[in-house]
Amino acid sequence: MKKNVLFLIESLGDGGSEKAITNIATEISKYHNVILVVADNKKIDYSFEGTTLVIDEFISKKPLKRLLGIRKLRKIKRTYDINLSISFLTAYNLYNVLSKYKDKTYISIRNHLSAKKEGIVPYWASIYSNIRADKIICCAKSIKSDQIKYFKADIKKTVVIENFTNIKSNNNSVVNNTIITIGRLTKHKGQEHIIEAIRIIKNKLPNAKLLILGRGPNEEYLHSIIKSNSLEKEIQIIGYKRNVEYYLNKSKLFILASDYEGFSNSILEAMTCSLPVIATNSPGGNSEILNNKEYVSSEKVIQGKYGILIPSFINKHSKDEIAKNEIILANEILNILENKKKYMYYKTQSRKRASYYNKEKIIKKWLKIIEEA
Repeated sequence: MKKNVLFLIESLGDGGSEKAITNIATEISKYHNVILVVADNKKIDYSFEGTTLVIDEFISKKPLKRLLGIRKLRKIKRTYDINLSISFLTAYNLYNVLSKYKDKTYISIRNHLSAKKEGIVPYWASIYSNIRADKIICCAKSIKSDQIKYFKADIKKTVVIENFTNIKSNNNSVVNNTIITIGRLTKHKGQEHIIEAIRIIKNKLPNAKLLILGRGPNEEYLHSIIKSNSLEKEIQIIGYKRNVEYYLNKSKLFILASDYEGFSNSILEAMTCSLPVIATNSPGGNSEILNNKEYVSSEKVIQGKYGILIPSFINKHSKDEIAKNEIILANEILNILENKKKYMYYKTQSRKRASYYNKEKIIKKWLKIIEEA
């Protein structure tokens, strides 16, 4: 029997959560009646072809307007006879549980929140939402552990459902040393550390190129670093792109240097295109994807089963500490690009690991919890 399922998020802008909810809602709509509710319909980078409703009060800075938004959401749940409401991100998880009508309320946690350190209000909002929600869906095992340890999540109603990707590999044979990173241009994504690593290896690997895909508040700063180090020929910032597979299929190595993560879409996309991956061993799902183990802090390089983990830049308070890890990153780039056997091993392992998170397997998990509602 078909259920009426509501998905709630701020926008369909260029974030990982936005991509995930679009992918999930699109697939679930093949089996159930799906309504997508957003607050900001001006930020549209991902498309959903079903019914989309807007509650713009949620993006107001006035608390009374946001309360009006909660009333509107409750009315939508009543009008459309919603059986299950699934929300993404802290504020919208709170709006979901506060607008409960006759629906089951499921909240989705997309990041390692204790590492993110959003502040006291989001902290208590997360705890309240966890207590009130009927189910808590985390996108990685370490995020589930984080929610249970720090945000009072009940282990009995907390589950893990990872991300999946829709992109396809064309298996092109890449001969040049093009390195790629994908993500919002924000400080916690760590693109500046990758730029520094390229500067270090510039003379040792003269044909190395770096493509930075993404947009965000740090773009001007990153351009200034590139210019000040005379790296304009080696590094390009090419903005947000929907067709990431085009660039991945022309690249040889993927790097992610973030301070914390959820369950990285960009790592999955790179692995689907058979790119070896180097990523920071930071709070979140990186270790689970690349080493099949839940995150544990380490200052050592981990040659994981499916990819390479380098020490994270999070909580490094001195330039020397940061520089040390940037040198480690530079060395690992050289090691994998100059060692054909190692490169081919991780290329094969990437593809193998990506298949573990295939769409059919992940959607089965979503359909199971929807049917339980």
